[in-house]
Amino acid sequence: MKINRRNFLGAVGTAALGVDALGANPFSFPDENSTGGGGAVVQQSSSKVVILLAHPNYAQSVANKALVEAVKGLPGVTVIDIYAAPFSVDTYKQPVSEASALVFQFPFHWLSAPSQLKKWCDEIFGGLTDAIKGKKLLVATTTGSEYEAYRSGGRNLFTLDEYLRPYQGLANHSGMVWQTPFVLYGASLPTAPVSIDAGVESYKKRIQTL
Repeated sequence: MKINRRNFLGAVGTAALGVDALGANPFSFPDENSTGGGGAVVQQSSSKVVILLAHPNYAQSVANKALVEAVKGLPGVTVIDIYAAPFSVDTYKQPVSEASALVFQFPFHWLSAPSQLKKWCDEIFGGLTDAIKGKKLLVATTTGSEYEAYRSGGRNLFTLDEYLRPYQGLANHSGMVWQTPFVLYGASLPTAPVSIDAGVESYKKRIQTL
């Protein structure tokens, strides 16, 4: 099924209600390819896990798209594309308040996360102080390079755990409960189809345990 980025909210619970095209649901947008007067949208149910997707070019994604497709239909899981959703504290306050865990999902880009996640942490995260305390924080990321590149003495010198320390510090500072990161390695290698298939199954199980 084709996913339109501006109408991207992989959510889901058991209730599906229509809302109008003016944005009664802050996560729903009229389909930009639609010729009609709005289109169907999904009303959010309470979510156990909120996945914040930070991918600057999701339409061209392979690994992250596969991960999203694997988990977006799980009960109690909401996926929000932070490159597409309205950029305000109010957008995130309710789903984050209702969640027991947050996931930062992104491609590992120039040894860090894409810039929108940093902006989100700088400008949105602080406004959710009361909502996030005590919740789990998981980083889920994909790399183009192989596992061995992220070892001491490997091509990239440091492990992913070391590169992701700022997020662990963020969790600690804000009273969240840090989770061991989920990493799908080798998304740009010839062996990527096998790695992605295995990663999808692992990710699905990991999200279900949060």
